Amino acid sequence: APPPRQPTPPAPPPPAAPRSTPPSAKPAPAAMPRPQTSSMPMSPISQFSPINGQTDGLGSVFKKLIRPVDKGLRGASDYFNAHVRHRTWNQFEIVFFAVTITVLDVLLVSFWRLSSGHLLVERYPHFTNSIQGAALVFAGDIVSQSFLQWRKGVQQMTLDWSRLTKAALVGVVNVGLWPYYWYKIVDAYLPNQAPLDLTVAVWMYEWALLAAKIILDGSINGVISIVSSFTLWSIMDKDSYVLWKRKLTLRFFQTFMMDWKTWPVYNVLCFTVIPLRLRPLTSGLASMMWNAYISHQSQSVAAN
Repeated sequence: APPPRQPTPPAPPPPAAPRSTPPSAKPAPAAMPRPQTSSMPMSPISQFSPINGQTDGLGSVFKKLIRPVDKGLRGASDYFNAHVRHRTWNQFEIVFFAVTITVLDVLLVSFWRLSSGHLLVERYPHFTNSIQGAALVFAGDIVSQSFLQWRKGVQQMTLDWSRLTKAALVGVVNVGLWPYYWYKIVDAYLPNQAPLDLTVAVWMYEWALLAAKIILDGSINGVISIVSSFTLWSIMDKDSYVLWKRKLTLRFFQTFMMDWKTWPVYNVLCFTVIPLRLRPLTSGLASMMWNAYISHQSQSVAAN
């Protein structure tokens, strides 16, 4: 008789899943490919835009609106780096450049009228005075750099644009904003104009007020302007406290005496000899030359 059949052993249970992965876990999705980014540098507008990278809705509209401005800024930056930053200037070109900036600045401040009939400086005094101060100190520092190289016998030079940028920032505060408030205070307490066709008593009174304004301007505004100019230059140049103190020690009294030799004489000439229509231009040129002197006084100490 055949042998009895052996029972089939049961199948082994499937291996248990690892304890770190629960049975109900789904497989991880495949990694999405990263979007390709452009190697071109971002412009200032697109870099700081709060909606940079959006391509729909308001972001798309905003990017379409700023695209021409963005393109213009890139073009201006490329042109400046290619043709201006490393350009070699002769002495005549530098002086002509500085005078042109000053004249354009005077035209902007003194003669540009809006459609309402108001002067630009009357409608937007803070903005206009800031632009004026930056332009005058910028032009003055151009003359200062040129004069320093001329004394060394150098006839052609490249401009220090980092120093010119600092000069413009100093001009915004020291020449644009501070004098605006200073002269408002002075005119509030000593309102006067140059006396013309007046009696002797009124003539003497008006000239006494003018003399008082000149004295106040030289003794108070002159000191504040000189100290603040040296201080702002030191902040921009990251000078130490010792170097800032050395600048004031070596240059303050000399600059203060030059202030008294220059501005009182010019103010008298401005109200007596110079025609009214030419006073904005002459005042702009005088301010440009004075800021060239201030820049030279501050930077000469740092250079030595």
